[in-house]
Amino acid sequence: MGRPRRDISADTGKHARLARQLSELRPRNTTLADLAKLTGISPSTLSRATKATECPSWKTMLEYLTAFGEDPDDWRPQWDMCATERQRSQAGVPTDPAQRAPYQRMMPTSVLDKHTCAVGLRELRIWRGSPTYAAMSHHASKQDQPVAKTTISDVLNAKIVPSVNALKGILAGLGMGPDDPEYDQWLQARRVLEATEMRQKIATKALQHATNRRVHRARPMLSPVRRED
Repeated sequence: MGRPRRDISADTGKHARLARQLSELRPRNTTLADLAKLTGISPSTLSRATKATECPSWKTMLEYLTAFGEDPDDWRPQWDMCATERQRSQAGVPTDPAQRAPYQRMMPTSVLDKHTCAVGLRELRIWRGSPTYAAMSHHASKQDQPVAKTTISDVLNAKIVPSVNALKGILAGLGMGPDDPEYDQWLQARRVLEATEMRQKIATKALQHATNRRVHRARPMLSPVRRED
């Protein structure tokens, strides 16, 4: 006989509240074994999802909620309040754009130069679980967007402005594709950044040229020195 549902109605705290709500999704008088057969989720995962003393991982939440036809986006804010910082980092950015604002992560619309671009991409990398450069490069290649580890390092350390292909490779390496609304924002930010840097280079060159001309005009004429015998 399988293990029946444990009564957690008397438990208190944020974890207990989440566990109660998740537990209420389960049909009554069903054991974990019965539920595992019904959903295809292992009994241990089902047990972790409704444990009143700790927060389940977002992966466990996704499996559990999907099995019961729930929209994970509806549960993400409450889960965020219970999750640890490490769990939120591993979970990555919410798929619902309206839920991204509270994270205070630098978005592509705030990119002003290659330094803020690097900060924004580094923060995105954190929310995507902090994959290594090697892992990002490998994943990008599998998505037909190859990018070298050295290029990723140079971009994320603000040494260079990424090319279009390099940026697409970095985003692919972080698991972000064209279907994500933030994807086009990053490409637009890169175009604006490239145009801004080009204008700055032209302005710097023009200023240097004007300075050289002023120096040339101000240079005094030297009179020949007569030698007296």
